[in-house]
Amino acid sequence: MRHLEIALCFAVAVAACPVMATVEGTVVTPGNLPVEGARVELADGSAFRLTDAHGHFSFTELSPPVGLRIVHPRFQPLEVECCDDPAPIIVLVPKQEVFGEIVVTASREGSASLQPVSVATSTITADDRPAPVVSLVDLVEGTPGVAQSGQGGLFQAYSIRGTGGQRVLSLVAGTRIIAERRAGAAASFVDPLLLGSVNVVRGPYSSYYGSGAIGGVIEAVPRRFDGITVEAGWESQGDANYQLLALAPGGWSLGLARRASRATETPEGDELPSQFEQVSATVGRGWSLDNGLELDLQLVPSYGEDIGKPNTRYPSRITTYPEEQHLVARFVVRRPGAWHLDVYGHPNTLDTENLRSTSHSLVENRSFDLGLNHQREIALPEGFAARVGLDYFGRHGVEATETVDDLVAGTAESFTTLDGRQDEVGAYASVRRSFGALSAELGGRFTWIEQANAGAATTDDTAATGFLGLSAPVGGGFELVGNIGTGFRFPGLSERFFSGSTGRGEIVANQDLEPERSLTTDIGVRFFGSRFYAAVYAYRSSIDDYIEQVEAEPGVQTFVNLTSGTIEGFELESFYQVTDELRLELMGQTTDAEADDGAPLAEAPPDQLTLGARFAKRGWGAALRWQHRFAKDDPGPGEVSTDSADVVSASVSHVLPAGLELVVFGDNLLDETYLPTADELAVPAAGRSIGLGLRWRG
Repeated sequence: MRHLEIALCFAVAVAACPVMATVEGTVVTPGNLPVEGARVELADGSAFRLTDAHGHFSFTELSPPVGLRIVHPRFQPLEVECCDDPAPIIVLVPKQEVFGEIVVTASREGSASLQPVSVATSTITADDRPAPVVSLVDLVEGTPGVAQSGQGGLFQAYSIRGTGGQRVLSLVAGTRIIAERRAGAAASFVDPLLLGSVNVVRGPYSSYYGSGAIGGVIEAVPRRFDGITVEAGWESQGDANYQLLALAPGGWSLGLARRASRATETPEGDELPSQFEQVSATVGRGWSLDNGLELDLQLVPSYGEDIGKPNTRYPSRITTYPEEQHLVARFVVRRPGAWHLDVYGHPNTLDTENLRSTSHSLVENRSFDLGLNHQREIALPEGFAARVGLDYFGRHGVEATETVDDLVAGTAESFTTLDGRQDEVGAYASVRRSFGALSAELGGRFTWIEQANAGAATTDDTAATGFLGLSAPVGGGFELVGNIGTGFRFPGLSERFFSGSTGRGEIVANQDLEPERSLTTDIGVRFFGSRFYAAVYAYRSSIDDYIEQVEAEPGVQTFVNLTSGTIEGFELESFYQVTDELRLELMGQTTDAEADDGAPLAEAPPDQLTLGARFAKRGWGAALRWQHRFAKDDPGPGEVSTDSADVVSASVSHVLPAGLELVVFGDNLLDETYLPTADELAVPAAGRSIGLGLRWRG
């Protein structure tokens, strides 16, 4: 009897107590993008959480419903009662529509990287350019900090904050893209029509992404089609044409694009061997399981042929890429706000052909790249939160075979110039917390790499990097941000082991190269007004053991750790929504790069100022982009001085009956003669081009 009384008393006490549970949710934009770094406060001010890269927050041991106040400098503050729904989606309304388009988190698609909200990021879509663009480079060029580099053509590369080539990390569908080229990976094998967005992360984020992100990261995110889209167009330069067919059957997203061009011409009528033909596609599908897990599959196949390379050596030395093949395959398993496992593979081939009056060479490059990333979100006491992760990236079957035909002697010789592999493992972690208005994130990464090549000793190396990011709203719509971080880049397999022919000439490898290392600081001020957004950043990077390509003897190049130097600059990014129909943009950048001895470093772009305008009303649309490129009179090694130039592009569009949209566009409308880069082998850009496009969406 005594035991029964005790049990009844306990039951009554439990019934009288509120049920303690977890209060959680996800904060997103009206476009369903996750809002990272939003401050979610309890109404009584007793506790708060910061949303993670998925927009997720969680309070444990609370009795719902509870009052919440959600604050982010880009959005209207919101007070809600949470939560009738076990895991509600909470939509924040931007202070102005343009803020919803500014990237809130630049984490890798589906993988939630460690990049904090204090980092300078931009998001671009194909619709942000007045004229249809040919490649990823054309799409991102002109974004603050981003500029063209290399010699031109479809394989034109890019730089971020004065560092280019393999110091910029390229991602396609979350997959790391490596190219056996000094100019770096242009990731141009995916047609821009198939891209939903491109995230540009500026700064030394090796701690988040691994080797090669000294300048920053450019991530191409495939487009997810939700219906039928048919698009086609033509433009006068090169008689270029493009076609797109996209479908969305049964939850799948399928896109197929073809693009081709003949040789183009400079304003003076000189021929540019920039011809190519390319077919690429995207396949995507996501699944949400009853147990809360999410699955995601992405495939990106691509095939290109007869890709020309315009440079000053043409026509005495004709370089073409007869064939290029890629297949990016990626599969993700995630529990939103808790963990994810990301696995990818990337078989790829690239053939390079060089024709001279006395010889012909063909270099066939093959590689199978693969990797995985596993990351967990961890809630800690006292308002701390952490992310820990493990990365693996491998390159296997990296082969280069060269066949040289002596056209005078009539002989032929074939030999293997590269037969290597690479394995890279990294572990990383970060901790973040808000101290009043100040939010801080601190973390680091440790990376081990092993490289091998047939006939050479296996080498291994390690690198440790760290970062600190701070952000603080200071009232009146202003936000201050600051970052300090270290970066690194291990020499590539080609730099250490490949000796043979390239598009620039003969190369001799250097197995004794040391890794490049950097230290970067930046500070910024962001302003979020009712119709106006502006961000100004100042940065300074110190790079040690800078790997440069130098002339070993006439016609023969090699790689050396040439020098150390400093890169400094400013960036401006701003938008003004004048009316509901008219939007103006102003962007600019200035860069100064010097070696320790005061000599200029290569790849620092000319200063730029870009003005954009976009108007839309009653089915009509118009867009204008004017870019002023200032003269560059301090060329670095392997560069030449460039003159100032004004590059203008524009378009006019109209929605016709039955949902058909017509667009008329033009590039380089002033028919300006200018060098797109300061590379000593670069040739002037193509002259004026006029085009016509049609689009239908069902």
